[in-house]
Amino acid sequence: MSDYTVYTIDCADELTDILVALLGEAGMEAFEELATGLAAYGTVAEHERWVEVLRELQNSYPLTYTFERLPDKNWNEEWERQFQPIRVDDRLGIRASFHPTMVGVRREIVIDPKMAFGTGHHATTYMMCSCLLDHFAGDHPGAERVLDYGSGTGVLAILAKQLGAAVVDAVDIERPAYESTLENAALNGVRLDGVVHGVLSDLPVGKPYDLLLANINRNVLLESAATLYERLKSGGYAYLSGLLEQDADRVIEHYRAAGFRHLDTLAREDWRALVFLRN
Repeated sequence: MSDYTVYTIDCADELTDILVALLGEAGMEAFEELATGLAAYGTVAEHERWVEVLRELQNSYPLTYTFERLPDKNWNEEWERQFQPIRVDDRLGIRASFHPTMVGVRREIVIDPKMAFGTGHHATTYMMCSCLLDHFAGDHPGAERVLDYGSGTGVLAILAKQLGAAVVDAVDIERPAYESTLENAALNGVRLDGVVHGVLSDLPVGKPYDLLLANINRNVLLESAATLYERLKSGGYAYLSGLLEQDADRVIEHYRAAGFRHLDTLAREDWRALVFLRN
């Protein structure tokens, strides 16, 4: 179990989503919205790096911060306490195992969130699940090969399998996320075909995927465009999120240059999800 430091950041409300995205890209593990800004959690071992990151952010944004090393405890319980259920209209409910059964939804996914969720997860997860539900409700065949890239809790991989995908693989570079994907798949009675702790190149090269799902962050999406293109079959779809409004156009242009065709942009709060087709 890692020791953590909490960085209490005072800033305007409109900056919190931007800071979550930037600090998440830097590697901070969890976030909590506060009345005066944001609490960000990072490992004690990397404290000097977190301070450097925050000082750099102060050069661009009006913020102040303090920090405090937290006492040893089970921090997974803290992340669980912050997690709230997600409802995608009446089509899907996502809740933790300690929440009551959700009423009025056609299907449920139960997850144990651990550290894989932070501020912003409701908006991006909502949009990605909505895309996936629409995809399988449309004219797309159910026997698809699907990749959940940056699987986090595994919720997208689990949903794809529940909706009828024949093969679903998942990969995440973070060990807690890899373990969470395995545990949550078992919790929901779902057998994923391949779960890999590593990066995209660690996945075995086989038949190209029909559908790619990536709810990560701007930098990883930009770095992965060419590799994702190679892993997707011609005529296949890619749903991407984890992006703030101001980053969407840059990612769209980058993916167009890599050979994708941009089909749609979804918006929820300050976050965006993008729909692409491989030409």
